[in-house]
This record gives sequence, C-alpha cells and structure tokens, in this order.
Amino acid sequence: MKLVDRFTLWYLGINVILIPVCSVITYYNIKHQADNGAIEKLRAINNKVASQVQRGVQPSPYIHGVAIAVIPLSSPLPEKTEEVQQREIEEDPELKQADTQLLLTNHYKINGQHYQLTATDHVLRPQQLRAGLLYSILWKLVLLVFAVGITARLVSKYILASFHHTMSRIQQFSLKNKQKLTLSATNTEEFKELNCFLTRMTDKAIEDYASLKEFTENASHELQTPLSVIRSKLDLLSESEIHGQQAKLIGDMQNAVEKLSRIHRALALLTRLENQEYDKREEVGFGKCMMETLATFRDLIHLKDIQVKSYIQPVKVKMHPALVDILVSNLVSNAIRHNMRGGYIAITLNDEQLEISNTGRPPEVPTQELFRRFKKSNQCNDSIGIGLAIVKQICDSSHFDIQYEYVATHHIIRVKFPTEEPSSKLLQNDALILRENPVVVTGMQ
Repeated sequence: MKLVDRFTLWYLGINVILIPVCSVITYYNIKHQADNGAIEKLRAINNKVASQVQRGVQPSPYIHGVAIAVIPLSSPLPEKTEEVQQREIEEDPELKQADTQLLLTNHYKINGQHYQLTATDHVLRPQQLRAGLLYSILWKLVLLVFAVGITARLVSKYILASFHHTMSRIQQFSLKNKQKLTLSATNTEEFKELNCFLTRMTDKAIEDYASLKEFTENASHELQTPLSVIRSKLDLLSESEIHGQQAKLIGDMQNAVEKLSRIHRALALLTRLENQEYDKREEVGFGKCMMETLATFRDLIHLKDIQVKSYIQPVKVKMHPALVDILVSNLVSNAIRHNMRGGYIAITLNDEQLEISNTGRPPEVPTQELFRRFKKSNQCNDSIGIGLAIVKQICDSSHFDIQYEYVATHHIIRVKFPTEEPSSKLLQNDALILRENPVVVTGMQ
C-alpha cells in the first residue's frame, strides 16, 4: 500500500469517528440554544401581557403569532412562578405531520390579583433536527471521501516529488560508475535527513568498494607469484633423488598448493561476479557449450564407469559469454566428482531449463545451504566448496533461477531460463540431439 493511501485511510478513519461525535455535540448545543431562545421570547411576551393587564388594557389572544392565555386565580402565588412545558401534538391528518409546542407559564400578582399567563409557540421537533444532522453527516462523509481521495493524490505528487526523485536516483546508482549520489534539495525536514543519510552511506560504499576492489586485484596478482614459485620448487624437488616418504610429502604439498590455487581463482571469480563485472549479456550457444564440456570430461566419466544419457537441444540463452563455460564446467565436474562408481547421470536441456540429475550419497546439510561458500555435501571429499556458490552467483547475474533437491538417491539441479524474454531459441530445422555423454550435478560444491 502506498504512503499516501495509508495517510488517507487514517485521516478518513479519524473523521468517521469525529464527525458523528461532533454532530451529537452540535445537536444538543443547537437544541439548547433554540429552546433558550424560544423561552426568552415567550417570557418577554408574558411580561408584555402582564404590563397590559396592569394598565387595564385587554391583551390580544395572539402576539407575534404566539397564543396567549390569561387566567385570573384566587389562590396565592406559588413558590415557582415560572414553568416550562413541551408537548407533542398528534399528527394532523391534513398536514400529515406532528408538531411540538413550547408552553411558558408565568404567575404574576397584579393590583392584588393573582394571574396565570401562558404563552404557547411552535418549535422545531427534535426528530426533524436529528434527521437534518444525519443527512448532513452522510453528505459530509461522502464529500470528504471524494475530496480527500482526489486532493491527496494531487498534493502528494508535489509533496513527495523529492522522495520520488531520491528513489529514482538510488535505483540508478551503481558502485561501478564511481559517481557520487546527487539528490535534489528539499524543504521537508524528514526528506533532508533521508538525503543526508543516503549521501553519507553511498559515499562510504564507494570508498569501501574502491578499497575492496584494489585489495582484491592486488591480492590476486601478488598471490600468483609465490604460488608459482612454490609449484616450481616442488616440481624440481620431485625430479631429484628422493625416498618414498619424501615423495609422499612432496605429493601432499603439491596437492595442497593446487587446492590453494583453485580456491584463489574461485574467490577471485566470485568477487568479480559480485562486483557485476560480467553484466554484458548476449546470445550464446548453451547447447553447444554443453556438448563440448561433456566431450572434455568423457575420459573421467568412463574412468568412473558412469552411465550418461543426455537430451540436449541446440538452445541459445542470453548471458555473458565468459560465464557459459564456467557455469557448465562447474555443474559437470561437480556432478562427476560427487557421483558413485557405476552411477547414472541424466541431462536435459531445452528452451525452458537445464536439468542435471545424478546418483550419489545424500547431502549432509540442507540442499539450499550448498549454495553458500565452503559448504559441501560431504565434508570428507577433496572439493573446495565454492563450485555451487559460483554457479548460484552466475545464475543470479544472468537472471536465471536455480533449484537443487535430493530425491530418491538422485541429486537434481534445475537452471530455469527467464520466460519474460526470448532467453533461448531452437535452431530451426535441427533435429533433437540424443547423445550418451557425461554431465552430472550432485553435491555441486
């Protein structure tokens, strides 16, 4: 729900409560003032009639439309010399409406004689006043809803213009451009604070990004030299005259150096992916790359006696050309590494998705955690635990959806291509390629 809609609903909700309450207060106030005004009028008329009686003038039965009744009494004056009454007159069949009368009775002692003067006037019925106020409330609420609903949207475009500009600038902001975030000036205090905070935050992010990128590049470059030196020295050592135990130690060292080199390359690649250095996208032959990768791993597949069935269509997808080989190679190599001897691999590639299914031991951690760095399905294997993290990062940068599940001794990974754009195409007049070559995905590390 939009902010302006929230404010509008709260405003209308408060008014829905306040308007009836205020109307009730208004009703009693109007009724009180009207009754007091009518009583004052009748009191003045009674005083005028009493003055006429005192002067010996015969009073008129009606004064200013008010009926006057003068009754001489032999009883003494009561303690209460004024009495107010209000009575309902039955509905007149001709007028088809009832009426309300206000009666004011005053007692006077004139020339030693006790007189009772009663003035009678018609006043507004409470039902009529309540009905009028009820219609007024309903019309106010209807007009309020329309007026607030329309004006809130018109005014919000002006009031929230600075906020919308800030949101637009944030969406366009990119660390790679190394351009500071520039926001428009505003007179609204809250938006000023927001803009100041965003400016400070993005400036710090640009500095941190530049420092991190420089450190990554330096570390990547500087680590290559000592690794190359260690590798070459170990090669020289292995060529010299060594004993069995020494050969084993040198072999372990070479394996450790090779693993360190793989970790270094994988982390450097992940850093470049996270820094969005591979944002260029173009159509690439995904099916062709898959077939070439299967051919590359054919010997390793035969060595582990893995049965492979592949159903690969000549699909094209939009992604960075350099990432296709990395994505496919990681999926295939992990599938082979984590498969069992004499296992099974099934690969299906069409214009909607890539699915790789292979046999293997169940993972020791939830499948979704295997997309994190250094998470492995089997902690005892020689995997460095970054393969799936790279695959996930490539899929995210290419707008692919990747899913991983383990069902009935089978590891299944699905890479779904975007449907909102022609992410893949079938080459026209090409037959379906059926080929028994290796490609698997299991613990995908």
